[in-house]
Amino acid sequence: MKMLPYSGLKNPDHSLEVVDNENRPLCIMPDEAVIRQRLPHRAVALLVRDKNGQALLTRTSQGWCFSSHGRVPAGMACECRAREILLNDWGHEGKQISALGLIAPGPENGETFLRLFTARLPRTVIAASAADQDRHLLVDRDELKGLGAHFADLLSPLMRAAIQRGYLFPD
Repeated sequence: MKMLPYSGLKNPDHSLEVVDNENRPLCIMPDEAVIRQRLPHRAVALLVRDKNGQALLTRTSQGWCFSSHGRVPAGMACECRAREILLNDWGHEGKQISALGLIAPGPENGETFLRLFTARLPRTVIAASAADQDRHLLVDRDELKGLGAHFADLLSPLMRAAIQRGYLFPD
């Protein structure tokens, strides 16, 4: 159940909170206007993994990236949005998600405060998605580090930044 504190919004699913440099809400605007003007707002990225820790990357127009991502509608918590993406994109709810970190606005993440999450899914779900090799790539920890170190041009700017900053491999 989605609870949004801004009950007066005409279209809350298509409204975003514009935030300041401390990630505090300044105002609410239609998502199209926020994106067009490249105003800072909130988004989430989700990396799904199997029980062995293998991560499922998704091909985007910019290269291999997180499994899923999305903007956070006005008034919604980042964790709630990550759970919603887990349900909508991967058909699972109630699974344990873990926060990996926060990337401040920059060109690699579309000027968003990007909260990174990971979730473990059953091997069967991961394997079924990985079978679509044009859209998904299943990699273990060493392979992902190797991509970041030796084939960074194959990764999206966001994935490169997450690897370089150590968000994907908390030790």
